[in-house]
Amino acid sequence: MSGHNESQSLRFFLNNLEKEELLSLSCPREDYLMSALSLQLESEKKFPVIKMTDPETGKVAVANSFANRDILKKFIHNIDCVETAADSFKDIIYTDYPSVQEIATVGDDVNVLDLPVFRHFEGDAGRYITSAIVIAKDPATGRCNMSFHRMMLKDKNKIGISLHSRGDLYRYFEYARANQKDLEIAAVIGCHPAYHITCASTIPAIWDDYSWAGAYMNQTPEVTRALTVDIPVPAHAEYVLEGKLKWDQFEDEGPFGEYTGYSTSRSTRNIFEVTAITHRHNAIYQDLVPGYSWEHLLLSQFTDEINLLAKLQKEIPEVTGLALPKNGCHFHAYISLKNPSKGLAKRAMMLLFGLDHYLKLIVAVNDDVDIYDDDDVLWAMSTHMQASRDVFIIPDVVCNRLDPSSREGMSDKMGIDATNEEAGAKRVTLPEDVHLKAAKLIRNFEND
Repeated sequence: MSGHNESQSLRFFLNNLEKEELLSLSCPREDYLMSALSLQLESEKKFPVIKMTDPETGKVAVANSFANRDILKKFIHNIDCVETAADSFKDIIYTDYPSVQEIATVGDDVNVLDLPVFRHFEGDAGRYITSAIVIAKDPATGRCNMSFHRMMLKDKNKIGISLHSRGDLYRYFEYARANQKDLEIAAVIGCHPAYHITCASTIPAIWDDYSWAGAYMNQTPEVTRALTVDIPVPAHAEYVLEGKLKWDQFEDEGPFGEYTGYSTSRSTRNIFEVTAITHRHNAIYQDLVPGYSWEHLLLSQFTDEINLLAKLQKEIPEVTGLALPKNGCHFHAYISLKNPSKGLAKRAMMLLFGLDHYLKLIVAVNDDVDIYDDDDVLWAMSTHMQASRDVFIIPDVVCNRLDPSSREGMSDKMGIDATNEEAGAKRVTLPEDVHLKAAKLIRNFEND
């Protein structure tokens, strides 16, 4: 048993942001506004967390929590050794002080339509919960799994949910449906970012996902028992929606603005029947701006870049970096190599295609190219690549079905070797002290 531990909450995250990392606004909650704010900030290359307070109701909503690498690095631990660190967090702690159950609504009194949920884009079929962490138990092992799924509000106790990623939750549901049983789930809204990073991580089935959340927080997770389903939930979350995926009910859901930048109606058409809503006093609603937003894309790329790089380097030490650019919508990667021998870049790209089935384009460059700068990568392609020699294509490989160019879940894979094998070739440079002097002169001019 344990006492109240605010350090595992969304509020701890918000309270420990620097002034410049938080944009606090007082304005009425309005459909589309959170999306517009996030995308406008992104266009200005600004990535603060957005905190919106409705002056009439006092209700608070936050978004853009996952748009800034530097912010996430302050709160997420053990990124490069999470599988080892998770060994220390195999247990969970049940607390006597679950703040998420300060207020509870059960049964006929449940009304999800009262939640302060946003409509995000004009093409959306309705208001969508986008940040919810869905927790379910593996029917074979009892391990807890966490995953993201879009949720469309339909009726007071009914939510449309899609399992089209065909991950663990989809498998659990298919098992329950084969036995003509509903599948118990809990949807968590507003918690420590470690839970969201866990959701976005690729976790081997041998792990209970709580152990990874503990490793990312560097704390043993504090949980409480849900009121109407047999699932442990984070004790200090803002909201929890409890209920069941109905084994015999299906309804259309969508369209919805996905990370590709397109609205899609692709859906498994599942129904989430909500049996209870619990939340904190003055609960904060956490939104996640969907569509082609940096928050949406960075959430999974943040750990993918680190974990995929570690796996590549284990086999090919010459690999020095890996970036998943926003423009690739999870489908592109850039890798850098130090002094690659002939054919090594191609081997690295083929290995990476095998590690991540989302990828359909990989560009390999030398380690003097900035893989986080698209212009620098394109410069390497223009000066190092000959298509007949340096491009290879693998047709008809399994891919992510949300790729609008895919056909029946299949995509071609293309690798581009933009490394430079010319002996002694060096890029033009300037002395570092001259760079600093130039920057200082420009700042002084701007401040005059």
